[in-house]
Amino acid sequence: MDDFKNKCYLCEQDELASINIEHRIPHRGDADLKFDWNNLFLACPHCNNIKLAKYGDILDCTCKTDEVEDSIKLKLDSFPMSEVEVVANRMDDRTKQTAELLDAVYNGTTPMKTKEAENLTSKLDAEIYQFQQQLRRYLEAKKHGDEEEMRSLRRKIGYGLQKTSPFTSFKRWIIRDNPKRNIEFGDLFEVGD
Repeated sequence: MDDFKNKCYLCEQDELASINIEHRIPHRGDADLKFDWNNLFLACPHCNNIKLAKYGDILDCTCKTDEVEDSIKLKLDSFPMSEVEVVANRMDDRTKQTAELLDAVYNGTTPMKTKEAENLTSKLDAEIYQFQQQLRRYLEAKKHGDEEEMRSLRRKIGYGLQKTSPFTSFKRWIIRDNPKRNIEFGDLFEVGD
């Protein structure tokens, strides 16, 4: 739990009611892979049941690395709420396979998995909405010169960009996608990582 910041390594939701220990590289009976500490990952049941052994060579999606965040863009348009957009920024096999997996996680593959994905996306939407509200309130405080409110909101925004926060990759892409926001908040990516 500590190693994975109490988050599923694939979907990034926290406060997991149920957890699975997942093998990032499917062990397929190989005892070395099955018990290798570096191959054991914290996952929610939804993500574990989608990944299974179908996806064997994926990027390291953990909060310990920026590999996925740099390679795959994750976006959710909150209003009107739509499917999660998963865009591979690189075309190597590992990136494409990871993007395919994340698309299945966030958008579903079967009627049951799509319903689970809708529940996940609902949590994601609430988190993104709150984050965007903090950004709006910060810009409003900046417009009015309210330094104290700006400091307070900057701390909250900084927490949202830390890897311990749920759905960090989505929040970071909100910042990365806008040059002005990137200048204003990009330095917060490293705080507390």
